[in-house]
Amino acid sequence: MIKNNRLEIQNIVEKILRKYSIDPTGESYYLKLSMPNYDDLVIEKEGEQVLVGHYYHHSSGDLISDPVLAFTYNHGYWYPVRIEQVPGDTICSFVKNGKRMIYPDRIKEFRSFQRMFARNIMEQGWLENGVRII
Repeated sequence: MIKNNRLEIQNIVEKILRKYSIDPTGESYYLKLSMPNYDDLVIEKEGEQVLVGHYYHHSSGDLISDPVLAFTYNHGYWYPVRIEQVPGDTICSFVKNGKRMIYPDRIKEFRSFQRMFARNIMEQGWLENGVRII
């Protein structure tokens, strides 16, 4: 985490959302950006679930996550849940009987991965050069 105690990915994604006049605290939103030489970047929220990542079309026509980071949104903060990618998801936390259960080693891996993912989004220029797909 960095200043303001938010994950790095949350900080850059919220800047991207605001650029397109999307309220990051809203109940739901969907933003799909395109940029040459990259898979589309998708940012979506439905209720408490936030997803950020890239998807590509498999030869079967299915959309495949490559990767997608899943979070739970709670009081302005994103909490790691899982990394969706081929060949399988990495579950980092879940809620059982109203209490968040975590896998400490996986949370550490998730935090490192989201930091790299956020840096890539910034360096690739998604904030400046991503084009909204409707």
